[in-house]
Amino acid sequence: MQTGFKHLHILLPYLLLLLPVLAIVVSLVKEKNETVSGKPSKLVLFTLIFSHVQLLVGLVLLVVNIMSNSNIMKTPELRKKLVEHPAMMILAVVFITIGYSKAKRAANGRERAKKIAIFYGLGLLISIVAMSYMGYWSKMAFMH
Repeated sequence: MQTGFKHLHILLPYLLLLLPVLAIVVSLVKEKNETVSGKPSKLVLFTLIFSHVQLLVGLVLLVVNIMSNSNIMKTPELRKKLVEHPAMMILAVVFITIGYSKAKRAANGRERAKKIAIFYGLGLLISIVAMSYMGYWSKMAFMH
């Protein structure tokens, strides 16, 4: 089961990088001239849900790894994997969640698109930094 979660956690970030970009572009194009109130698009909601699913898969792996490792803070590679990367990814999901909440309460389409672009963009940026920090790009190519 742990191997399945590990492979899932390695493969899902492809979508986690693509979905926020699509959500931002779609909301900017679709809602820039909208003056009536409404809800964000389904793609924006799907991005929110997907980011939470990816976070939960990562947290399961985190708990399993913490239980099997000692001296986490003394080993730089373990600290990076089990403390710093999860902290950055939690922050990214928090920004995406805040963005959806603010967009849902926005008065018009332009304000909604602006909130989505800002907060989803921050979440995407933090995700990219966290994945780069872990050397994720080489892992995707070789499926370690």
